[in-house]
Amino acid sequence: MQIRKATESDIPAIVELLKSSLGEGLIQKSERLWIWKHVENPHGASPVLVAEADGKLVGVRAFLRWQWQYKGQVLQAIRAVDTATHPDYQGKGIFKKLTLQGLDDAKEAGIQLVYNTPNESSKPGYLKMGWVEMGRMAIKLKVNPFAYKQSTDADAPPQDWGKLETILPQLNNPVEAEQVQTVLSPAYIRWRYQDNPLFNYCFLSDYRSYALFYRIKAHSFGQEMRVVDLLIDKKAFDKTARKQLSTAFKQISKACFLTSASGRHFELVKDVYPSMGLLPLVYKGPIVTLRNVTLEVAQFNELQQQENWGFALGDMELF
Repeated sequence: MQIRKATESDIPAIVELLKSSLGEGLIQKSERLWIWKHVENPHGASPVLVAEADGKLVGVRAFLRWQWQYKGQVLQAIRAVDTATHPDYQGKGIFKKLTLQGLDDAKEAGIQLVYNTPNESSKPGYLKMGWVEMGRMAIKLKVNPFAYKQSTDADAPPQDWGKLETILPQLNNPVEAEQVQTVLSPAYIRWRYQDNPLFNYCFLSDYRSYALFYRIKAHSFGQEMRVVDLLIDKKAFDKTARKQLSTAFKQISKACFLTSASGRHFELVKDVYPSMGLLPLVYKGPIVTLRNVTLEVAQFNELQQQENWGFALGDMELF
């Protein structure tokens, strides 16, 4: 068996391997999705390793590039995401070999941190390879019992992405710089939300002082309004803008049984958010795990504490 870096010509075989190993599931596998996710990412193209045996690809391990900002420093990170082993070759340690080789490559490339959101089944394997568990992500929830099992979407306001892009350079994450947060840019917003081939993201904006990004997710109990990012121009986000955002937000959320947002993001900038109800935070979000690559031990210890993070749901959402 040979382990090597993937090339663009491997993409069709990688997609077929993902399908044969994982099935379609909730997220359909396609070359278009792979290219959007692992090639067009403005944080950088993903390091991808493949395992070859008997003249075919039998394993793949991809690490999504991500840039976090923390106390004035840009942290170069990767997110351990798409991985698959051909059904005929499972149980041969291919996942571990690809992952450990990926860590070696990451160190040479100057990557400082690996993070991911494993499920309960995959978490033990990561912990054995040196990952540490931060815990479950805090979530802020608002429940509207009158929308139980309601399936009629509230109409999103007109979505002028071109007009929105003209104000994005003036908008920022309202979280202070001492909290870990994604490095934002107009290119990132366009890639993450406008061009996303998986989900239909919408936004609320006055095209002047704020942009709230969200998507509607269907559940058996009704609909969820998932708030994934909220950006503002602190100088321009005045009383009039707050009222306008609150009115637009209420129009959408009243059609949803559940409205959700990152608990950390909400707690840090709750004065910016429209009304999210009185329910306390619940630690029911994804499990977050970290793996140090080249950080100083003291800094990595800081990053293990969720109170040092200001992530939005859009930063941690699986896609």
